[in-house]
Amino acid sequence: MGPSQPRRERGRTLIEHDPDQLVWILSARESRETPGSAPEGESQVDYQLSDLREFVGQIGGRIEREVPEPNVSSFKRKRVLLPDGTYGYRVVRPDWESILTSLRRREANALAVPDIDRATRDPRILEDLIDAVELYGVYVVSITGNIDLSTDAGIDSARSLVNQRNSESRNTSRRVSDGKRRAAKAGKNHGGPKRPFGWRKDRLALNKRESMHIHKAVLRIIGGMGALALAREWNERKIPTVTGAEWRAATLRNMLLNPRMCGMVVYRGEILRDESGAPVRGKWEPILTDDEYAKVVRAWRPAEEGEQSRVTGKGRGYRTIHLLSPFVRCGKCNSRMVGSNRRDTKTGELVNIYRCPAKGQGGCGSLAREAAPIDTYITALVIADHQRIASLKVEELPPWPKEKELADLEGRIKESILRYEAGQYSAENHFPSLARMEATQSTLRREQRKYNSQQDRHKKVIANLAEEWVKPSFTTEQKQAAIARTLTAVVIGAAGKGVRFHPGQLTPIWREGL
Repeated sequence: MGPSQPRRERGRTLIEHDPDQLVWILSARESRETPGSAPEGESQVDYQLSDLREFVGQIGGRIEREVPEPNVSSFKRKRVLLPDGTYGYRVVRPDWESILTSLRRREANALAVPDIDRATRDPRILEDLIDAVELYGVYVVSITGNIDLSTDAGIDSARSLVNQRNSESRNTSRRVSDGKRRAAKAGKNHGGPKRPFGWRKDRLALNKRESMHIHKAVLRIIGGMGALALAREWNERKIPTVTGAEWRAATLRNMLLNPRMCGMVVYRGEILRDESGAPVRGKWEPILTDDEYAKVVRAWRPAEEGEQSRVTGKGRGYRTIHLLSPFVRCGKCNSRMVGSNRRDTKTGELVNIYRCPAKGQGGCGSLAREAAPIDTYITALVIADHQRIASLKVEELPPWPKEKELADLEGRIKESILRYEAGQYSAENHFPSLARMEATQSTLRREQRKYNSQQDRHKKVIANLAEEWVKPSFTTEQKQAAIARTLTAVVIGAAGKGVRFHPGQLTPIWREGL
C-alpha cells in the first residue's frame, strides 16, 4: 500500500522534507535560443541546468534526472484527440508530462525550476503541478522563489503570475501575427526557413534550372500526367529537392497547387485579397501565369462527391498499368473489366488480358480477352479522332452562363460585410444571411470549375498524337487522358468459338461534344 495523501491544515499542505531524503528532478525550458543569452558553447537550457545544480546543491539531496526542453513553447497549443472522441487544443510537452509521471510514481519527490515562467505559461499545466503537490507531497522550488504551491496564498500568487505570463504571450502572438499579415498584404515573403523550389535564396528571383523543370512539367500535367508518375520521373532524373529528400506525389502536388506559383500571396492557407477583393500579388517573380496555374488546379484538384475519378486520378479508385482499364466494360453484364494476365496455352508466355470480375466481385466472370490487339485497335481509333478534330476549327465554348450570377453574389457578400462592419446590420441578421450566400457561392464555384475543365478538354486535342504516343516520356496517364477526350467507355462483346480478336467485338462509346 502506497504512502497516504499529505495532510492539509489552515490552507497549507504539510510536506515533510528532510534535505538528505530529497530526490530531485531539474527542469529547464526555453521557447527559442537567443544569440548571446548564454555563455559561448552553451545553450540557454544548459545554462539554466547549471544554475539549478548549484541551487539544489545548497538545499541537499540527490539529483535523479535533468530534463532539458530546448525550443519548446509552453504557450502554443496543438490540436489533439480528447478522451470523449472530440478534438481540443492543448499545450503538448511530452518531457514535462514525463516529469509529472515520475513525481506521481514517487520516483522523485522534489522538482526545481528556474522560474514560474520556465515551468509553464499554461494554467492547465500549473493545475497539474498543484495536484502533484497536494496529492503526492512533491516539494517544488524555483531559483527566483516565486513558486510556493504548499500554501493557498502561494497557489493564488502562482496562478496570477501564470495568467500574467499567458497574457504577455498572447500579446506577443498577436503582434507577430499582425506583422506577418501586414507583410503579406505588402506582398513580402513569409514562411519557413527553407526557400521554395523554383526560387533562389532571396525567394524573389527565379532559379532558372528549377523553374524550367516546373514549366516542362506543367505542359504534361495539363496533358494528363499524375503527381505519382511525375515524382517517379524526377527521382529517376536525379532532380534534387530543396532538402535533398526524394520527391513524393504529395510534395509535388502541394508545391504546384500553391498559389505562390502564379505570384499570389497565401496567408493562413488562403489567398489573401485586398479591399477590392482582388488577390494580393507578391514581390517575387511568378513561375506560372494565372491561366497555367488554373489549368494545373483543374487537372490535379481533389475529386468531388459523386465525380468519376478513374481517369486522371482524382483521389479515388486505383492506379493501373493496363491502358484501357479505366474504360473497358463487359458486353454480357456491363460490369467494369479489370486488367490482369494469364499464360498463353501455345507459347507459355504471360500475356495481359482484360477480364470481367467473378460474381462475388460484382461481375459475371465469363469474359476475358487478350489486351494487346484491343489496345492497338482503340489506340488507332483515338489517334484518328484526334487528327480529325485537329483538322477542324473547333469553336470556343461560350462563356460560363452563370458568370454574372456569381459576380453579383460576390458583390452582395462584400456589401453585406461592409455594412455589418459599419454597424448597419446586426449580427443576428448578418451571419445567417452570410452563411446562405457563401453556401450558394461554393456551389457556383464548383459548377464553374467543372465548366472550365470541360473547356480544357475541348481545347486539349493533340494533333501529332501518333508521334507523341511512341515517345517514352508520354506516360500511361497521358495516354489515358487522350483516350478520355475521345471515348467514355469501350464495351467488349463475346466472340465466336476460336476467334481470338475481331473489331466487331468492340463497341466504342464516343464522348459527345467534339
